[in-house]
Amino acid sequence: MEKILWNDSFSVGSTQLDQQHRRITDIINQLLDQPTDGLNSRSVEAILNELSEFVHVHFETEERILADIHYVDLATQRKEHKGFRQELAHLCLEAMADYRSIPRGVLFYLRGWWLDHILVKDMQYRPFLVGGRR
Repeated sequence: MEKILWNDSFSVGSTQLDQQHRRITDIINQLLDQPTDGLNSRSVEAILNELSEFVHVHFETEERILADIHYVDLATQRKEHKGFRQELAHLCLEAMADYRSIPRGVLFYLRGWWLDHILVKDMQYRPFLVGGRR
């Protein structure tokens, strides 16, 4: 599956959030780089746990920044974040149940959700951040 290639169109207007988005993209790309068969479930589990931990930090940071600027659609962002956290927790549990390969559905979900979240949902707050350079 095609990796996510970071480019300037992903920028939301915040250096801190852009750096965190890049890190999450890198972690998802680690999963996309895994072999499709004969996989060690512990390596999938470790990557998913790293993703889960960093996503938690990122979502807290993003929500704090959006609250600070009184972003009008913060409730929707929080709802999106909560849904992703729940799905990611489910994926982590499945990985602990002994993946021998990463189901393509998992890869499609992570890649698709992340691209949609940055390029559509997060871009909605970009105009509120541009100029402030948080």
